[in-house]
Amino acid sequence: MTGKEKLEMVLNGGVPETPPHWELVFQIEKEMFGVDLEALSEADRQAAQIDVYHRLVDEYDWAAIRGGYGVEEIAGVKKALGHKALIPAYDGGGVFYMPTGGDVMDFVIRLFEQPDELHAEARQKVENAKVYFKQAVDVGADFFVLTYDFGYNDAPFVSPDQYAEFVAPYLTEVVANIHDLGKKAILHSDGCITQILDQIHATGVDGYQSVDPQGHMDIKEVRAQYPDWILMGNVACNMLQDTNQNEIRESVRYCMTHGGVGKPYIFSTSNCIFNGMPPESYKTMWDEYRCIAEAHVA
Repeated sequence: MTGKEKLEMVLNGGVPETPPHWELVFQIEKEMFGVDLEALSEADRQAAQIDVYHRLVDEYDWAAIRGGYGVEEIAGVKKALGHKALIPAYDGGGVFYMPTGGDVMDFVIRLFEQPDELHAEARQKVENAKVYFKQAVDVGADFFVLTYDFGYNDAPFVSPDQYAEFVAPYLTEVVANIHDLGKKAILHSDGCITQILDQIHATGVDGYQSVDPQGHMDIKEVRAQYPDWILMGNVACNMLQDTNQNEIRESVRYCMTHGGVGKPYIFSTSNCIFNGMPPESYKTMWDEYRCIAEAHVA
């Protein structure tokens, strides 16, 4: 099976013989493929980016390619690569999640002093998202990635009770709307979200990406708690900052074992292929994934 076919099976509730692989973001085009996107004009940059995406599918069997946050971008990527990879639309505005540093104090004050205004804003976020979801599906989005970071490294950005009031009902509605459009949704969240993971699962969201080791999230524990949930990630990004092959391969083996082979799992890092990651680290990670997959099939 191709990566695309494996991912389609996972999203449809099946389990392929070995997990598909892809990453939410890929930022080392220059180091991996010699493509300096920043040095190109806008038109040339777009063409070069598409060429990079083709190479990721052809050489690393990526199952999906980032469609992006805009309808025009989604349509362009779908036209160029939809025949050999799934194209997810990304959303970063449907619900409240961790505010930026300069906005934290204002958000905390509003939690306690202006709850009605926060609910009104949350309602508007959902309504805006619904419009975007329909537009994204109309131009060919195959599924959705909800990039809502809910956790710091040691705790959620709000208490479980506050999450239950200001986030969970609206996230449930977001997910339900995506399902009404005939699509699936994978939540991306970094950080430690153990205290709210049951609420997130209860929204009906189809999968959870990151399972962040730096946020004390252990894919073995999450898998035991939710055996049928689509999980994606958990290869520790902090290890990929370095080039210790043994540690990287050990992290891959842990994820493939517990994530993993024979389970509804999508193999990836705990975040993305970030700018500054040594190419050797990604290649080592992918090689161990490939070796495990080939040994399992054999």
